[in-house]
Amino acid sequence: MGTRSQVHFIQSGVYLYQHRDGSLLPSRVQSALSLKDRWDDEEYLTRIVFDSMKTETAQKTTGYGIGTTRHGDIEFLVEIDCIRQTVKVSSGFGDDMDMIWTGTFEEFARSNQGDY
Repeated sequence: MGTRSQVHFIQSGVYLYQHRDGSLLPSRVQSALSLKDRWDDEEYLTRIVFDSMKTETAQKTTGYGIGTTRHGDIEFLVEIDCIRQTVKVSSGFGDDMDMIWTGTFEEFARSNQGDY
């Protein structure tokens, strides 16, 4: 079983799901935000983040999903607020998650935190 994770886009309520390598999700979101483009356009930013989630895998039919609900068995959650341009990263399991990072898009894009 993999380390499951999700990205939640606050305004639209969209969740992007990753079944494996969840600890890499914050770094993949960071990579997408480092492009410094479409920060104020949630539809485009959602696609940019999803593309960055899938770049390091040969899986094309499994391992990822797009939905409108938070899964109960995730271990990492990245929340993106395009209006406030903030990122919040939480880790734990299910409903028992602790925030491990919060800040602006700019701060997150510049950080050197790597895998969480």
